[in-house]
Amino acid sequence: MTTTNRILIAGWKHELDEIHAIASSLINVCAIVFDSNGQVFVPTENDDNIEFLSIEQSQYTHRQLVLKAPSELALWLFKRPLFDSIYCSRHAGLGFFIHSLRKTVEHCHHWDIQWFGQKSVQKEYVDKKRFIDQEGLLLSYIEEHQEKELFQYCMASEYIAISDLAIIIPFHNRIDYLPLTLSSLNQQGDDLDVVIVNDASSETEREKLEALVSETRFSNINIKIVDSDIPLGASNARNKGVASTNREFVFFLDDDDILAPNALQLCCNAMVRERADVVTVAFSFFDGDGVPDCENGKGMLIQFHDAMDWSSALLYNCVGGISALYRKSVFEEVNGFQCSEFAGEEDWQLILKLSMSGKKITNIPIPLLWYRNTPFSLSKKMQRYESRQQLCYLYKNVMPEPLSNLAEFVTSTQHMNKSTFDELAMLGWELYPHKEKPIYVYGGGELGRAVLTFLKTLQPSVKIESVIDRNATFIKEIMGFRVVTLDECVFEDDAVVIIASLSFVDDIAKQLPSYIKHVVRMDLSQKN
Repeated sequence: MTTTNRILIAGWKHELDEIHAIASSLINVCAIVFDSNGQVFVPTENDDNIEFLSIEQSQYTHRQLVLKAPSELALWLFKRPLFDSIYCSRHAGLGFFIHSLRKTVEHCHHWDIQWFGQKSVQKEYVDKKRFIDQEGLLLSYIEEHQEKELFQYCMASEYIAISDLAIIIPFHNRIDYLPLTLSSLNQQGDDLDVVIVNDASSETEREKLEALVSETRFSNINIKIVDSDIPLGASNARNKGVASTNREFVFFLDDDDILAPNALQLCCNAMVRERADVVTVAFSFFDGDGVPDCENGKGMLIQFHDAMDWSSALLYNCVGGISALYRKSVFEEVNGFQCSEFAGEEDWQLILKLSMSGKKITNIPIPLLWYRNTPFSLSKKMQRYESRQQLCYLYKNVMPEPLSNLAEFVTSTQHMNKSTFDELAMLGWELYPHKEKPIYVYGGGELGRAVLTFLKTLQPSVKIESVIDRNATFIKEIMGFRVVTLDECVFEDDAVVIIASLSFVDDIAKQLPSYIKHVVRMDLSQKN
C-alpha cells in the first residue's frame, strides 16, 4: 500500500458484491474484509481497482468476540490514519470504534466516514424466532449508535496540560511492580503530580516506598506519599488521594499497571475535544513480571463501548474501568467511590452513576493501559452479590416505580449463572500460598473441567499431577491430564487437593488420606 491510497472500504465477506460496486466509481481503493468470525478475508480473485489488505490479528484476544472485527479495524487505523475517506459497513457495528476514534483522537478527526449496507441484528433475531441475548443487546446498541452525529468541535479556550493532572495510586505492601508503573508515568511528561496513598503498609514496606520515590530517575514527576494508619481498601484510598491534591484533573492507576506512552495526553485532548467529564480507555490484560510491549505484546483486550448503554451495563461493565481521567470537581460532586469491604466494581458503579446524572463520558477505544493479571488481584476476591446490589440501587433511581425491582431480578439471574465463575475466581486466592505444590483435582465432571481450564491459565503455572474420578476405569484422560481412581492415586508430599464437586463433599473429604493437609472445597454451601 502506498501513501496515494486515501480511500478505504471496510466490510464483510457477504458484502463483497457491494464492495466491488462502490470501488467501481473510485480510484486508489484499499479494502479490508472480515468473515463472520471476525477474521480478515482476502479474496483470491483479482480486482485491478481494489487492493485487498490483510492485517495482523494475533496480538489480542477479545472479551467479546463480536467486537473482534470492529476493534481490530480501529486498532489498525489508529496506527495508520492516512485515509481521507472510509466507506464502512453498518453490519454488526463494524464502524463503531473508528467513529469513536474520529471523535476523540486528533489525528483521526479528518476521516470522512460514509456508510453502506444494512443493519442486521434485530432482523437476524426475528428471523431465528428468538429473543435478543447479551451479545445481541451489545450489537444492537452499537449498530444504532455508530452513525451518531459528531459533536461540532470548535477551538475551545480550555487546554489541559500534563501539569494539570494528579495520578492517584493506592499502595499496600507490594513494592515489586511499582518502579515499572512509575517508569511508565515518567514517559507522560514533566511536572506530573503522583499521589501514592500508603494504605497501612508495614513499616518495612513503607521504608522501601520512601527510598523508591526518592530515586533521581523519577525527578521529573512530583511524587507525594499520603499515609493512612488504618486499612482503607483500594477505593477509599483513592478517595483519600483525590482529597489530598489541588490539581483539577485526576487519573487512577494501580501500583502494578503500565500506561502506554502518550496515554495521558491523548486522554486530555479527548476531554477537551468532547467537552467530557470523564475519559475512559480500553485496556489489555497481560501476564508476567516485566514491562509489556505496548506495540506488539499479546494480551486480552477489554473494550468499554459506551457509558450510555445502560441495558448492557446491567449485565457487565461496558462503561469504563478504574483507570480513567476525571474532572476532580465532578468526582467530588458525587462523593467519589462508594466503598464496602471487597464489594468491588466501584469504577463500574461510579461511571454509570455519572452517566445517569447527565455527565458526559467519552471513550478512547485503544488499549492505553496494560493491566497486570495475577491470582492476587482484588477482582478475584470481590463479593459480586454486594457489588451488584449497589448497581441495583442506581437503576432504581432512574426507573419508574412499577419497574423498580427489574434490575435486581436481572442481576440476580446473572449472579446465579456466574456462581461457578466466582468460585473459580476465589480459587486463585486460595491456591496462591500453595502455588509451588503438586495439585490434584478430584472430579472430572463439568466443574472439574472448568477448574482444570482455570488452572491452566494461572501465571506462574501450577503443577497438576492428576485428576481423580471414580469413572477412571472408563475415562483415561481429561484435557491431557491422567485420570485415576482415589485408590490408585499416589499423593506427593505437600499435595493440594481441589474437590471439584458441589455434592457429597464431606464424604469425599473423609476418604482422602489423613496426611493431606491442604484441601480446597468448591461447594458453595461452605462458602456462603
